[in-house]
Amino acid sequence: MALAQYVNINTRSIHINIIGKGEPIIFLHGGPGSEHRFFLPYVLPLSKKYKIVLYDQHGCGKSDPIENDKYSMQNEVNTLESLRIQLQLEKMNLFGESWGSMLALLYATTYPERVNKLFLTAVIGINQKGFKVFEKALLRKISIKDKINLVTTDRKVKKGTASIEDILDIVDPYYVYSKESLHGKIKTRMNHTVNHIMIEDIEKNYDLSNKVDRLARIPITVAQGSHDILPPSLINELFINYIPHAELHEIKNCGHWTIVEKPDEINLMAEQFFSNESS
Repeated sequence: MALAQYVNINTRSIHINIIGKGEPIIFLHGGPGSEHRFFLPYVLPLSKKYKIVLYDQHGCGKSDPIENDKYSMQNEVNTLESLRIQLQLEKMNLFGESWGSMLALLYATTYPERVNKLFLTAVIGINQKGFKVFEKALLRKISIKDKINLVTTDRKVKKGTASIEDILDIVDPYYVYSKESLHGKIKTRMNHTVNHIMIEDIEKNYDLSNKVDRLARIPITVAQGSHDILPPSLINELFINYIPHAELHEIKNCGHWTIVEKPDEINLMAEQFFSNESS
């Protein structure tokens, strides 16, 4: 049974969706600027054993925007802490995907005593280098024809004759190993403003290099697609070298969207990781 509701955080309404019973797992969506529906229906099997808590970050999905577009990484960390308090959780299990994995790490290095375990997938890294490498690697993958289409579509977006979804239609196939996996994917919305402002903040300020010691006592598992834009070999360099106690698992024949392409494998891995047996 799903319980969709709104919670008030700092006078703003945050859309939250709670499914199942048991120990809670909080899901942090990517983008930045996407929405919690990215995870659905893929992670629903976890609700048979856990209470899965999904929410839309500020300005995303059905959550209120921030006045004057003051979006920032710190705001999202603060929102997650406020959400923890509202849910009356002493510690949280966090499941972060792509930008959500960065948010999970930002929160965990700010409030290490409030984190039980981190399950991260489609990981970017622990500083701006990973994000910049990701952008360059993605551009290399995109065909010349699609690069031209992107430039044309971007101009139309600025004129108001196209939407960010039209851009995503061009880019999305490059996030997966098999384009067939996109056929059943729910069309999620992307807030272009949130995406743009948050990426600027990440490029200027995302650096946890000097804070990784705060993660030392937190169990961390990383699930990375074999054909991710940042494959496991790069994640060893961009992530594991900084956090050697984290366990890195390669998801075979899979791109950046592990949850979309390999939901059964990811759910099984998450279920085992969050169970008491793996403590």
